[in-house]
Amino acid sequence: MTRPLLIAAASIVGVALVALAGLPVYVFPTVESTPAHADVILVLGPPTSQRMSAARDLVTAGVSDRILVSVPPSVYVSGTRDHEKFAACTRDDPVVHCFQPDPTTTRGEARELGRLAERSGWRSAIAITMTPHIARARMIIQRCFSGTLAMHAADEPLSVGDWIYQYGYQTAGFVRAGLEPGC
Repeated sequence: MTRPLLIAAASIVGVALVALAGLPVYVFPTVESTPAHADVILVLGPPTSQRMSAARDLVTAGVSDRILVSVPPSVYVSGTRDHEKFAACTRDDPVVHCFQPDPTTTRGEARELGRLAERSGWRSAIAITMTPHIARARMIIQRCFSGTLAMHAADEPLSVGDWIYQYGYQTAGFVRAGLEPGC
């Protein structure tokens, strides 16, 4: 075998091994069964229609009566698409509470959950996000929230390109989270 062929074969094997290693973390993460009750449902950003629908379904099923939604700043700018899309954030809705995480990361979302949980006495939460984000989000949220946490994957379709991007993005996020311990 020629040197270029060996390099190509080794590269293919390397990519395949990375993809296989990521399967249990990104494609098939551990997802707890939905608890009978949670004090709050946290919708991690971006609050896609699938994530919001999953949260509303849990409220309808009587699992919780509170939805905490991480939103971009444009939600509060009249006339923007986000302002119309997330009207619940701009009116007095007893179920939905929207917030802008600081920083605008999973860590910022986790900090806000921890802060509000401490203030409100919440001891259990369900966090909703997309499948490749489940494992990393769980790790970060558990640093900031001491209560019982159940992760819920919203049914969001991802293309092959999306999966490739998420493998890289989530891996970089794990590295960053490892370098920034604590809440």
